[in-house]
Amino acid sequence: MLIAVALAALPHRKTTVAGLTVLIFAAGCGPGRKPPASVSAPAPAPVEVPQPAQPSPAAQPLDTTAAFVDPGAAALLRGARERRARVERTIDLYRVTARQRMHVGVEALTRDRTLYGGELAARIEWRRGETGNVRVLGAREVSPTTERGVQLPRGIGGDAVELAFDPDELQLSLFQFGAGGTDEEEREEKAVERKGDTTSVSISVAPIDPLAPGSEAHYRYRSGDTTTVRLPDGAQLRLIRLEIIPRRREFRLVRGSLWIDSQTYGVARSVLTTARPFDLRRDVDDDIPRVVNTFGAIRATVRYITVEYALVQGRWWLPRLIAMDAVASVGVLAGVPARFERSYSDYEVQASAAPQQAPVSVLAQRDTAAARMCKRVAEAAGEVCHCESNRCRRWRVEVPSDTAALLASPELPPPLASEGSRLLTGEEVESLARVLTPSLRRLGDFRPELTTQIAGLRMLRYNRVEGLSIGARADVAWGPLAMDAEARIGLADREPGVEIGIARESMARRTRLAGYRRLAAFDPSARAFGVGASLNALLLGRDEAEYFRATGAELTSQPVTGGRWSYAWRLFGEHQHAVSRNTQFSLARAWEAEPFREVRAADDADQAGLGLTLSRTFGGDRAPARFTVGTGVEGQTGTFRFGRGQAFARLGVPSAGPFAIALEGAAGTTAGEVPVQGMWYLGGPSTVRGYPGALLGDEAFWRARAEVARATPAARLVLFSDAGWVGPRDAWQLDPPLLSAGIGASFLDGLVRLDLARALRAPTGWRVDLYLDAAL
Repeated sequence: MLIAVALAALPHRKTTVAGLTVLIFAAGCGPGRKPPASVSAPAPAPVEVPQPAQPSPAAQPLDTTAAFVDPGAAALLRGARERRARVERTIDLYRVTARQRMHVGVEALTRDRTLYGGELAARIEWRRGETGNVRVLGAREVSPTTERGVQLPRGIGGDAVELAFDPDELQLSLFQFGAGGTDEEEREEKAVERKGDTTSVSISVAPIDPLAPGSEAHYRYRSGDTTTVRLPDGAQLRLIRLEIIPRRREFRLVRGSLWIDSQTYGVARSVLTTARPFDLRRDVDDDIPRVVNTFGAIRATVRYITVEYALVQGRWWLPRLIAMDAVASVGVLAGVPARFERSYSDYEVQASAAPQQAPVSVLAQRDTAAARMCKRVAEAAGEVCHCESNRCRRWRVEVPSDTAALLASPELPPPLASEGSRLLTGEEVESLARVLTPSLRRLGDFRPELTTQIAGLRMLRYNRVEGLSIGARADVAWGPLAMDAEARIGLADREPGVEIGIARESMARRTRLAGYRRLAAFDPSARAFGVGASLNALLLGRDEAEYFRATGAELTSQPVTGGRWSYAWRLFGEHQHAVSRNTQFSLARAWEAEPFREVRAADDADQAGLGLTLSRTFGGDRAPARFTVGTGVEGQTGTFRFGRGQAFARLGVPSAGPFAIALEGAAGTTAGEVPVQGMWYLGGPSTVRGYPGALLGDEAFWRARAEVARATPAARLVLFSDAGWVGPRDAWQLDPPLLSAGIGASFLDGLVRLDLARALRAPTGWRVDLYLDAAL
């Protein structure tokens, strides 16, 4: 698989958010290729061109001592290498049906969105030393944030040939990270594309195969437990676990386990991740443009790459399922999850009695004349020349002319974002988590690594209490543990803030213990310290939140990525006290003398408490409707003893004929003696638009909103209306004191939203709000 994060306005298929383009290529399935024509005539003789291996970046000899924790590990590695050179190279031909699907999204508070989704199915015929054949059975793609409906992918033929694999280099070719198609010609083409472009970055990172000769310089190996598998014919297989331990924290090194058949030494299963997350500034050789640097740290974490193999005809271990899950974080912007699955079925294999000799490289490094010749000859014959894993191969590709049949083909797998459609069950994902989450007893396998941030974009924020707040942060990664320390100070209040924490993160959840002295918001879900809130305060003089200062400790647990089910909890003890407004600086002072209102005074309190949030989502962007329900409860004791809870529901219909519709409702109440900072508040873009933030507050509330727009997600006008009531918990009313209506401009399916709202009940007036993550 190949994962790339590019920042550019490139001329091919892409997802762009405010100039940011995030491209995820899974298993070499990339955009921007021209589809070949269907070919029925005989083709010229095939060309198979070995490509030079990429040189190692390390200039000094690498240490290979102590590579094996136990003798069993050495025997497993030696046996797997010998099998690779002996058994799989007997394959002369295989035919297989391949199905692939991928999903790239963006995580947000209101709802997760699909940036790109695609499905592909093809029948592959691979022949050793000859031109291969690919028959496309079905293909489709969607970009719900920019386009309606499904489309036929561009470059469908080029994508289809990448479903094939080379049995000679089976292991590494199934989880390539940018190793394919990186010959000098492509590098020159990319350089031409990027000439004068100050927003793009070229990424090519090839992993080091843990089974390759000489890999002991990069990995250590440990044998593990044994698993017995019973085949349908009654035979039993003993699979021995071989743990892969990287010697260094490098993105091009992998970590995880292989399960190897004790008799044949074939790899039956692999569960891997990278030795550390991808970091754009550390892992890209190109100069990073200034525009890209303004987004802050750009990282990608590979949660897992798993390959399951099937024993075909009782002899060959060939891939049955490949799955990858990753998530990218782009500075202060939302996370970008990417999931990929590919399956192989209906194998037919023909083989020779003796292994076939693998091609020997005859090209000097950076000499790509033969590769160019392969591509020219293939193009003249209406074929595709695909270069990957040190060789080039030509393919005849048959693409049916019936576009509608391709889009609706029954051979296509269901969308990966669809509920219940994943090939890996929840139990299997938990099993992967257990394999890839290091034990605390294995801390000796890792070395601590320090990273720092000083006054970066993520460390800056602006509000009426702190003014401009500048921070610095240090993170230490040590195997399963992550330690962090952050310090900041506001130029207006000159109050220092500090937070120190230690976390343990599995593939599914992150649990963290921290001590802190920090500025906190009355409503933690209001994103008061996000980039949108800071820009609103600095540019428009709109600081909608209320604040208090908290000093204490907390234990939290939350999911690493979003999902259908989501829950988080927080256990804390802290001292809370009031803060005040300390600045009036804003561009809004050009038309308003005092743009910032006073801060509502919080009650001084010593509190301990426990909070829990839970939500469930049905449907998604590619479903007829999506529905989310959730609840949040919290209990506190100390100076004030009280509890509070709320429930909410959201319904979205992305395509109700020519329109899109969104409805939302929420209600909450309290019990006991509630401090000012524990009340419910309404007013502002997150609750009732058209009114100042946190205008009214009391013990109970309800609110509702409705939106309707044209079903054109890239850019559209939205009509909306909000209503809300807040008051004593024993005096509920249906007549809302806050009522508004307005019109908004929505971009990228609500990722960016600009609203003009009119408050219809006192205090009446007009308000303009710019914010992120709207319903439509």
